[in-house]
Amino acid sequence: MLRRFFSSSIIILLLIFFRGCMPHEKPDTTEPQFLVEELVVWDFTVEYAIESLPEVVAELNFALPEGSIDGAKQFFKGSLQKEIRGVALSYNTIDPFGDPVLATGAFFYPKDMKPRGIVEIPPIAQMNDSQAPSLYVERKKFALESLPSLLSYITISPDFVGVHYTEHWPRPYLLDENAGYVAFHFRKAVEEYLLIHENYRLSNKSTIMGYSLGGGTAMAMAAHYGKHNTGIKVDKVYTGGGVYDGLEAFRAYARKEKNDYQSIPMVIIGLNVFYNLNLDYTKLFINGMENPVNSPDPEEGGDGYAWWFSGKRSLESIYRRWGSNLRDYMHPDFFSDELQGEFLKLKEPLEQNSIVYNNWNPGISTEIHLIHSKDDNLIPVECADLLYKEYKKKGYPITYTRTTGNHYDAGFHFVLTAALYLLIK
Repeated sequence: MLRRFFSSSIIILLLIFFRGCMPHEKPDTTEPQFLVEELVVWDFTVEYAIESLPEVVAELNFALPEGSIDGAKQFFKGSLQKEIRGVALSYNTIDPFGDPVLATGAFFYPKDMKPRGIVEIPPIAQMNDSQAPSLYVERKKFALESLPSLLSYITISPDFVGVHYTEHWPRPYLLDENAGYVAFHFRKAVEEYLLIHENYRLSNKSTIMGYSLGGGTAMAMAAHYGKHNTGIKVDKVYTGGGVYDGLEAFRAYARKEKNDYQSIPMVIIGLNVFYNLNLDYTKLFINGMENPVNSPDPEEGGDGYAWWFSGKRSLESIYRRWGSNLRDYMHPDFFSDELQGEFLKLKEPLEQNSIVYNNWNPGISTEIHLIHSKDDNLIPVECADLLYKEYKKKGYPITYTRTTGNHYDAGFHFVLTAALYLLIK
């Protein structure tokens, strides 16, 4: 079914023209408030990016349908040598504790400076420290989050904290309030960079897209822009496969007792650090996962959460060690209808970071398109079901595609439909 969808999509894409937009007049320049340093600049072509896609999706344990690369090259025929510039920046923002911090991110833009618009994309959840937008630019490696740049969109992807200057911290997943600030500050740094280096003034309009744990972050970014006096207007949020309410996700995991992506310990570790919860891991994990020593040797107190979620292990190695059965490493208290025991300490942080109940009204100007598979093996579809139900109840402009296939199949569907939207737009 996905192959048929891809083939028909290519036909549609071939019928649509690219449209450029002119830069704004340059205003009076001032000293940058957010931009600190240009870290890396990397120029590449559309053809290079397309040829990189099989390697990119292989890292996600997914293979492109046969003929995808040839189809993409045919579609981009005539613009394969078009140059795109990727830039990694450092900038001023605030950390989850509310303190000033130096963070990083990457953005991409067409070198001819005729962008069709702006797309902001948070990264998907990665367990390894080497995986972040700015780090990909440093290694001159194309990433899935950069795809809109091939369609001549300025594409902005913050690393969030836990990278470079704050690499000793866990990645801050489900910290929605801080994600909004960090994303907005990076957007301002990009705005300052383009004004200084390209004499180009960034528009105040954005489309925001995110998938997997980036799906919830995309919603958090849009909510921040809407709730605060940022001046940013979001026309569309494309979100898929995301966690929009942590408590709902925990309840669904507890019922299913299965997850093919061992994200729950990672989320708990992050909440413990950023909310100073002082969690007792022996009451959260079992079978050695509770071991606090950063060592592979269980006799030294290792081979537990500190070793496997230190940011140095690969997804494949974590999966081989712990598998999909949550009963193999989660404490029995986890498998109840409501949080109990040590898990009760997580209730308040999870409630504070709920996209479903955060009192954000997107209004009539921001449309939300939601995609999630009923067969998702990584993030429960109940999260999307709840978001859609509550937003519809409030009359918010939201549409929902409840598709089929696993998390990666739905991700492929998400990428194609998002690309179609950007082209039609």
